[in-house]
Amino acid sequence: MTGRERLPRIKRATIEDVAREAGVGRQTVSRALRDLPEIAPETRERVLAAATRLGYRPSALAKGMRTQRSDVIALVVSDIANPFYPAVARGVYDAAEAAGCSVVLYNTDADPGRERDAIEDALARSARGVVGFFYGTPEDVLADYARSVPLVVADRELSTDVAASVSNDFATGTAAAVDLLARRPDACLGMLASSVGVAVDERRLAFLTACAAHGFGDVSARIVQGPPSIAGGTEGTRQLLDAWPEVNGIFAFNDLMGIGAVQAVLARGGAVPADCAVVGFDDLEMSAYLNPPLSTVRIDKYDHGRALVKALLADTADRISLPVSLITRATA
Repeated sequence: MTGRERLPRIKRATIEDVAREAGVGRQTVSRALRDLPEIAPETRERVLAAATRLGYRPSALAKGMRTQRSDVIALVVSDIANPFYPAVARGVYDAAEAAGCSVVLYNTDADPGRERDAIEDALARSARGVVGFFYGTPEDVLADYARSVPLVVADRELSTDVAASVSNDFATGTAAAVDLLARRPDACLGMLASSVGVAVDERRLAFLTACAAHGFGDVSARIVQGPPSIAGGTEGTRQLLDAWPEVNGIFAFNDLMGIGAVQAVLARGGAVPADCAVVGFDDLEMSAYLNPPLSTVRIDKYDHGRALVKALLADTADRISLPVSLITRATA
């Protein structure tokens, strides 16, 4: 064999391969390999036999893996192109480095399958733990994984006592945003909500609660969902103002949607905030440099990342809520 010749690459068996071979679902394979009690003995034997035939590595998922961990922390984000996540990631990296750990990053596009794949890969790497944003994965699935690997979930509150969570005080932040928008006597508010992720319901409820406190009645019809992006905010604002031209205050799920809202109002010939005020959520660095600068609710993204690692290393199931603050600029 010459120096340029290579042996054919051997494809490593995946958990999906084992599931097909055993005639079960991937979650059943995961649970069987971790020896969870809800799996029938005959099913477990079938899965283990399939894994052996295919050469799948079940040891990384086996029971007792907590004593075999590396110093790798897995960070899972939904969209690395969103400037919110690099700021969080910096906090994760710095806190991990201080603890003698390294970080491996997974981007999921908020797809439940990719979120689960990220955790499975972290398990295969014998990761110290997993932290991140799981917008599409059901809580019971996250709780299942948390029994095999330390897991800290960001940006959503869990009812389970198996995994820790680090979220921001969305209720307080949303109430402050609505208070700001409600200052004008003829206030008529709408919301741009994200169509992605489980945190949608939490923020929607916070908006409805804050509006009810101001006596605005049922404003649920004036909540428009869309992608949590500038384009999503632009299109959502167009839909909102086409249907309810009397809307003069918009609360956006995040700053990207808020930026899109401002652009949409200006494109219609309107003035911000005279014709329609806008408040975002996150306080991205660019938001202060827009024309006009965006009013927003500030999340300390770096501290959020550090808190994720701190909670992971503490190995508890605490529910941590981080404070937020209203930043008033030119759009409201």
